[in-house]
Amino acid sequence: MMTVKMKEGFEVDGMKIGKVTSRKVWPLMTSQETRNCLGRIRLHALNRSGPRAASKSRSFLRAALENPADPIDRNPNETFHCAIGPILIIAQVFGLFPVMGISSPSPKNLAYSRRSARTIYSLIVIISIAVMAGFSIMHMLKTLKAEAFELKGGITSATSGAVFYGNSLIGAVIFLWLAPHWVVLQQDWRAMERLINRLGHPKLRWKFKIITGIVLLLALIEHLVSIVTNTIGFTYEKTENSTIEHFLHFYSATSHPFILSSLDYNIALGIFLFIISKFATFVWNFTDIFVMLISTGLAEWYKTLNESLISTIGCHKTLSEWQALREYYASLSLLVKQVDTYISPIILLSFANNLYFICLQLLNGLYPTDNGLLSNLYYFGSFVFMVTRTVTVTLLVARINDQSKLALPVLYNCPASTYCMEAQRLQQQLSSDDIALTGLRFFSVTRNFMLAVRMFVVLLILRKCILGFIRVYKR
Repeated sequence: MMTVKMKEGFEVDGMKIGKVTSRKVWPLMTSQETRNCLGRIRLHALNRSGPRAASKSRSFLRAALENPADPIDRNPNETFHCAIGPILIIAQVFGLFPVMGISSPSPKNLAYSRRSARTIYSLIVIISIAVMAGFSIMHMLKTLKAEAFELKGGITSATSGAVFYGNSLIGAVIFLWLAPHWVVLQQDWRAMERLINRLGHPKLRWKFKIITGIVLLLALIEHLVSIVTNTIGFTYEKTENSTIEHFLHFYSATSHPFILSSLDYNIALGIFLFIISKFATFVWNFTDIFVMLISTGLAEWYKTLNESLISTIGCHKTLSEWQALREYYASLSLLVKQVDTYISPIILLSFANNLYFICLQLLNGLYPTDNGLLSNLYYFGSFVFMVTRTVTVTLLVARINDQSKLALPVLYNCPASTYCMEAQRLQQQLSSDDIALTGLRFFSVTRNFMLAVRMFVVLLILRKCILGFIRVYKR
């Protein structure tokens, strides 16, 4: 490892791009085989100056797509692009990710256009959610006073709508911002896969389907119970009042009172509120799903490299084999950092939103409602679901950091007969390189962060128990 003064960017055909900076860099991509794979692009440093500069410069890995003779294609249907494609199609139904070509077999076919029907549809969804967020924020500013903290359900009534629709609005805007960068990112990801394919390929399709299916199924159940809870007073039997129009009016009055306090109800408004609330709910759930899938895709590649190293550590490795293995780890490390540049805002949004609703559901559980057993069970089940989902997201994201360090004990026990300078460089690289996704670089998601989240939830539960005992004692 060395510290050099360099251009932050790339040099393509003699043309230099970027600013002068000083960074620690790992000797990377030096073998003749990798030079052929990477073409004429020479890496100066991983671009960390921001997504705009990264999108304008040539990627350090994308040249692998231009020279397919050297990289190996194995299980093309198990690539990250193909595995996440069906999930992104579902997201596009709800106005997210307006990228064309997500169902194609290669990321070469990905494209983004500001004037495409997908982008226009996404803008319509964003504007609709923004209208809801505007009304809910105005309601919060009117009702969030000192008295609200003393009233039963006062905080929930004042803030839940603003946070819910505000989170959905921010999420939809971030996914729209990510769409053009997703094209570049997926091309880089595919190039990395083709570079490391010779060691094996993780099976991602069934894992992505299981993760998405479980989260969406539980979220659907939670949302249906929420609808039933909000319409407890509605008569579902066949009567004159049990019409769809009456149901929408009843649902809108109980779930969106801040809207009806400013606007007169009509059937069009009821349909709009019902539909846009489902769109916002999907954005909220898809944020966590997206973070889970990205983390799983990166962690599985680290797992593939680790398994290859562990299975062959006792065999005699040549200097070039150690060098190739070190370069594979380095290329994956650089891809993680590039992914973090674009995904970190979504991670921060995911954790902030989940922690808020954990606190909200826990606060609701402190005050038993008069709506019967179903309402109380809903608040308890929703709280358990939110805690479980937050823990799952944290564990899957922290798994990247875990897998990046898993090879170190194996390298420490490397036989002297096969240990060489390249093995030492790989050991130093893995021990000193901090590989983890972050929440907009405010925090790194590791197991230590998982412990902090767990302690936060435990303290909330203890606080709930103490307040419950105090309330019972006063009676």
